[in-house]
Amino acid sequence: MYTAEIDQDDAAYLQAAAKTMRPLSSEDYMRGPAAILHMLARYSYILDGQDVYWCVEWTPGMIVIKFSPGGQMQWTALRSPVPDFGGRQPTPEDKAAYDKDAPNHQVNLIFDPWIAQSDAEDREAKGFLPADAKTEATFEAALARVNEIGEQIETQHGHDLEAWVYRGEDEVAKMVGEGVLID
Repeated sequence: MYTAEIDQDDAAYLQAAAKTMRPLSSEDYMRGPAAILHMLARYSYILDGQDVYWCVEWTPGMIVIKFSPGGQMQWTALRSPVPDFGGRQPTPEDKAAYDKDAPNHQVNLIFDPWIAQSDAEDREAKGFLPADAKTEATFEAALARVNEIGEQIETQHGHDLEAWVYRGEDEVAKMVGEGVLID
């Protein structure tokens, strides 16, 4: 695992996203977002104090799930600033608000860490370093509950994991709706 500080503007965007979060039960996580781990979605993990934000590229733009050491989870779905992201039919408001030259914080939060995990040149250019033991322990503590849920999924759905994944994908689509647009 490699880590680096995130850009201040990206951090501010993530904090704005956190203000739109709502609780996510273990059951709802298992029924929906957990299935994303079995798909080809791009994602990253952002450590913030004792919490981990899981940032996933997903229609309508980005899903963010906050995992905390006590097992609490919160989530939000954010609409991409790109008006036609994921084949979405853009609204006139989305088109008017879009600045193609503005930073895309969703892309930065997902792809900078994701690429750095496997691309040594990119990792070095962006200042990613191997995580220290304290960082890894904090990360593992925040994800302890979802790791338990992953084991439950294997036990309950391992015999027909593909069907469970498809049901999860459908459930996530219902959960996210159009997403929240953050300026």
